[in-house]
Order: sequence, then structure tokens, then C-alpha cells
Amino acid sequence: MKNKLLILGFAIAIAFASCSKKDNPQPAPQPTTKGLFISNEGTFTYANSSLSYYDKEADTVANNLFFRVNGAPIGDVAQSLTIIGNDLYIVVNNSKYIYKVDAQTILYKAKIIGFTSPRYMLPVGNNKAYVSDLASPGLWSLDLVTYAKTLINTGKTTECMVKINNEVFVSNWSKSYVDFENNTVQVIDCVNDALVDEIEVAREPKAMVVDKNNNIWVICNGGWDPTVGQDPALICINPATREIVKRFDFTPGVDSPDGLAIDGTGENVFFMNGGYGTLNVYKMSVDATELPEAAFIMSEGRLFYGIKVDPQNGDIYLTDAKNYVQNGDLLHYSAEGELLGTFTLGIIPSYMLFN
Repeated sequence: MKNKLLILGFAIAIAFASCSKKDNPQPAPQPTTKGLFISNEGTFTYANSSLSYYDKEADTVANNLFFRVNGAPIGDVAQSLTIIGNDLYIVVNNSKYIYKVDAQTILYKAKIIGFTSPRYMLPVGNNKAYVSDLASPGLWSLDLVTYAKTLINTGKTTECMVKINNEVFVSNWSKSYVDFENNTVQVIDCVNDALVDEIEVAREPKAMVVDKNNNIWVICNGGWDPTVGQDPALICINPATREIVKRFDFTPGVDSPDGLAIDGTGENVFFMNGGYGTLNVYKMSVDATELPEAAFIMSEGRLFYGIKVDPQNGDIYLTDAKNYVQNGDLLHYSAEGELLGTFTLGIIPSYMLFN
């Protein structure tokens, strides 16, 4: 989802070295039970990102875990989270690095630097992961042992990723830093780290999920500039043939689809749509032949920002970014769409990840 962030003043330059002695590490709840990690982006250039955790069993949220354990802030814009083995990776977009911490204790292990504008991370093989980048024309191939990396040249910036067998499908969402037609999903051979194909979709493809049929669904925002045309759409791709098997078009200039999730059975996709600040949640079977008319969950004045579905019981989790300045909320809904609980998080809660 796009960073709808407010720049409120001069940047606060914060790093590990700048922490004072009073910022000693403090004990923090450890996510040893099943639950949900949430990265809070924080205000752009203010380096006030944070990490939260929702404990499903206790039905409670613990905030500021990274700072409470390590005595240091995460940095500027915590974009996404990935668990590989026993490690949690926190991709920090505007600070241009990735933190590696223990997934249970949250203790700092490493800081991986040298990216241009990292966004998402995906394990693709033994001790290897891909990292997408908002400002570099390619995809980073990262050695998880040595932290050496190389840029796979794609000619386009890269965003969200899914892996099917030995291929990675990556969306080409933003052309803010590299000029190209941002209406494609590219295919990467992750054995040879090479671009092998490209699929034309609609403008600004972003989030992707894989369904029960092993097909890929991608949500396309459609672009913001009406002078060059807008084509928001939800698209289903057969990864084997590279063919679009289904395309559901939204109304240009009216609809603004964003966010995409899928249930544990791979039978239903969930997405958000509406105008700015009025995104409602829609549920749709992957076997459907048309878009749903009625919303599954109404925003009711909330600013829905992130969406995740529990693969075990189908419960739905949404984040509310509120006004992008104050602390946001985690909203827990049942699989039937009933609100079960609301919890305070950090500023601009966004990416969610089950452990």
C-alpha cells in the first residue's frame, strides 16, 4: 500500500549510535505464542517506526518491541516484515537497510545495508532471499549468510512478490524514480537470478496472492493521472501459461482498489476499495465471475490501511491509520465480519505477518 505520509518538519536523524544512556534495553513481552507482528511505518523522515505484536491467545497487543528490547529505534518507515527460520527481518524503506532480529526475543542480530529503497523481502532458496526496491531498476538477490547482494536488472522498480516453483513473480508498481510503463508483472528465474518474462496487466500492480488453483491474483491501483488514463483492476494470472484468466475492472476515477489478502483455503480473496479515506473491505470467491456489489466490512469512518486474514480460522485483521499522525489501531474481525476487538498500535500501522 502506498505510503500516505505527512512531512511535518525537519528530519530527526536517529540511529543506534545516537541513543543516550537512559535508553537502556528493557524487558518486553516475547512473541512465543501464535500471533501477529505489525510494522508501524511512522511519519516519513521522523524515524519513529515501531514494531507491535498481537498475541492471539491472550488477546493483547504489545507495542514498541524493538525499542524496548534493543534500546534503539527501528528507523525511517518500517515497510514490511519477513520470517525466515528463527529470524525476523524488518525492511526499513527510507533508512535503506534491513534489520535482522531473533523472531522470539526480538534481539538485534544484524543490520544489512546498501539498498536504495528496499520494500519487500522473499525467501527464494537456501540462504537466499530477494528484496524489491522502489528506486532501483531491479531486484536484489541477497545472501542471508554473508549479506552480499547483487542487483538483478529488470529495467523497472520492483514491489510485491510471490514464488511459484522456481520462479518469482514481481509487480512493477512505481515509476517515481525510474521512468517506465508501470503496468507489468515480471517473472524471475530464481535459480539463475534472471528476468525471463513479463506480463502486461493494468497500471500500478501491487499486492499479490496465490489461490487454491495456484493462480496469482494481483490488485492494480490503476494510476493516479487521468491525463494518461486510469485502469484499476483485479487480475488473475495463470503462472504456467502467463495468461490472464480473469480480469475485473473497476470504475476509473471513482474506485481506488488497494490491499489484497486471501484466506487459508485459497478460496476467497479480500481487497479494499472506495474513495480516499473511505475504503471498505470486499470478499470475493476466486471462482466468481463478477466483482461483489456489497462491502463485507464497512470502514465507518476508519482509514483502513493494511489487511490480513488468519490462515487458521479465517479471522480478518485490519489496520486503521487514522490521520497518519496519531497512533493507529488494529481491528480484529471474525470470519463473518463481526468486530471482535480494537487495539492501539503505533503511527501508521501497515504490514502484518503471522508467526
